[in-house]
Amino acid sequence: MTPRPAIPVRAGLFFCAAVAAGALGFGMYAQLVWQMRPCPWCTLQRLIYAVILLSSLGGVAMNWPSPRLWISCTVILMAAAGIAAAAWQSFGPVDPGGCALTLADRIVQATGLDVRLPKMFSATANCDEANVPLLGIPFAIWSLLTYAIIGAVMAFVTWSGRPSRVAEER
Repeated sequence: MTPRPAIPVRAGLFFCAAVAAGALGFGMYAQLVWQMRPCPWCTLQRLIYAVILLSSLGGVAMNWPSPRLWISCTVILMAAAGIAAAAWQSFGPVDPGGCALTLADRIVQATGLDVRLPKMFSATANCDEANVPLLGIPFAIWSLLTYAIIGAVMAFVTWSGRPSRVAEER
């Protein structure tokens, strides 16, 4: 018999959905109230948060545990992609012309969301303008930390109650 995880995967998915929704909401608040314009890497990170949010909510709504494992892995992979995007925004090579027409631009434009939902997914600043500090820490680093929390929580709840291969062989 497989031991149940200390925290059910459904609860972990709900937590990740709430964190992703909070990150999206805060990003929109900063844009609309504080007039902080997003760059292409910011909008890509918003897209990743949206995928995490929708995937997590789908997993919460499911009544079958097996697909939840796949959704958990999707959330973990998307969190890793978010960490990579935020790290690139913070530590990647700086282009003197800004960050226009980067991989982030191409991905968001390929989805068409920059046209369908321009307030949320249209980049209106370059990376230097968008990565301003909040409490002394650049926005992209806050995002990187948020993705790390999402990935760590999801990995923990997904694998904490799973038996090891050695235990399965006995």
